[in-house]
Amino acid sequence: MSSVLADGAEASHSSPPRETVTAIVLAAGSGTRMRSSLHKVLHPVVGRTMLWHVLEAVRGAGVLPAATVIVVGDRAEQVVASVDKDREGAGYAFAEQAERLGTGHATLVARPQVKGNPSTVVVAYGDTPLLQASTVERLLRTHHETGALVTLVTGVLDDPSGYGRIVRDPETGFVTGIVEHRDATPEQRAIREINSGFCAFDSTWMWANLPLVPPAPNGEIYLTTLAEFASREDPRRVATTVLEDVFETVGVNTRLQLAEAEARLRRRLVLEMIDGGVTCEDPSSVYLEPGIEVGEETVIRANTHLRGKTRIGRGCVVGPNSILTDATIGDGANVVASVIDGVSVEPGSRIGPFSNLCSAGGAVPRRV
Repeated sequence: MSSVLADGAEASHSSPPRETVTAIVLAAGSGTRMRSSLHKVLHPVVGRTMLWHVLEAVRGAGVLPAATVIVVGDRAEQVVASVDKDREGAGYAFAEQAERLGTGHATLVARPQVKGNPSTVVVAYGDTPLLQASTVERLLRTHHETGALVTLVTGVLDDPSGYGRIVRDPETGFVTGIVEHRDATPEQRAIREINSGFCAFDSTWMWANLPLVPPAPNGEIYLTTLAEFASREDPRRVATTVLEDVFETVGVNTRLQLAEAEARLRRRLVLEMIDGGVTCEDPSSVYLEPGIEVGEETVIRANTHLRGKTRIGRGCVVGPNSILTDATIGDGANVVASVIDGVSVEPGSRIGPFSNLCSAGGAVPRRV
């Protein structure tokens, strides 16, 4: 059975201990470029909010909800309600950033909600729906193995315009700081290694140094300044995890970027399903949501949408032109050009074309 889940839903056995890790997820920004009454991090990507995907990646890396603080601000009630609805009783803590004074300030706002005295703090962003649990694990592994004060996730781009640059000592290669594009010299703008924003810190060191970061000319306190602080203290203790695809950790700020994230994540889910022994006749026209299960030797034909808690058995044929939501399809069934919502289909059944099957009023789904 191929199960299309968020990447790395189970932490690997080689991962560092997670009982000492806290995650802070920043979700306070207004996202004005989205031009929406809905908070930016609540826009859906493959059927789940952007924030859902980030929380799933963090949880999949072994950082429990009870050790995760979500920083809210603009339209905070929307964000809190969404998390409570999707993950009722999970135990997430919330901190409100009343004034948006930068990423460093947002992290400081989370401090009172951090439980205990974790050794490591991971800072993630609620608008990065492509983030994978394996990347969170990789960051933590690098951070713990190197004994770093700060570990940054970086990547190399052919066109790094608009992104903060990683500045390294030309002789040692150690990171000396991060410079934003607008503040960079022509020489620094030629640097192709960028900062993603996703990072990990030695907890004690971070809480001691973050209050010392001076505001930038625009009044904001930047978390990235801590890389320079750590470099001055000991350049060997600023580590980096360099991603081949750094866009995994880059935020979505516009509707176009949202569409691009949708396409990337949908393709990732389809490829996972194919790797599980499923045939997709036209992968570009198959639409999945996380959590869909499809049995081996099943064929998914063009323009098929699989949503919610849909489960499809072995040796089925589904599509073309079908929409299945919370459906259970028995082994060997054939569904052609039909809509099935909340219904269980017996093994070997033949449905369609042009059937519309749905459960009535939330009653026990009828078998077809």
